[in-house]
Order: sequence, then C-alpha cells, then structure tokens
Amino acid sequence: MNAVFELCSAYGVSVRFAELGDWGKDELRAEYDPAGPEIRIHIQLEADLVARALGHELYHHREAIGEVAVLGNKRAREAAADAYAAQLLEAGT
Repeated sequence: MNAVFELCSAYGVSVRFAELGDWGKDELRAEYDPAGPEIRIHIQLEADLVARALGHELYHHREAIGEVAVLGNKRAREAAADAYAAQLLEAGT
C-alpha cells in the first residue's frame, strides 16, 4: 500500500483522512479535490480498501492534469478509474 501513497506524492497530491459522510444512499469512501490537489479518504474506510480508493481518485487527478482523456460519460469515467485502481493493485503499487 505504501507504493500508492508514494505515487500520490510523486504526482504532488496530498492524502488526508477525513469524515466524509454519505453520498445519497451510499457511503462516500474517497473524493478528489483538484484545488489541492488532495485526495480525502473516509476515516472509517477499511484498510484493504484504502489503496483501491487512492488509485481510483488518482485516476481523476490524471484526468485533471490532462494525462488521460476525460471521457464524456460519467459511468465510463468511473469504470476507467476503477480499472486503473485495479491495475495499480495488480502491479503491487
């Protein structure tokens, strides 16, 4: 998991644990704020989900800086972020 924190640092993205609350009927696990840039992780998120959440939000940072194209469909964007997170976990990042 340390490698994904290091990757965030390499991109200049800070990571902060915070109380994020709910998002509609679902619990908000993480969010990306391009103004920081910062990724906030829900303080009650299970440890094994932290690396996946960071990878997902890091994909959104890569969109924000123009490293990857922003897909026009929100569902496609979220699927691409999930796939990137899974790729990082498989690579041991």
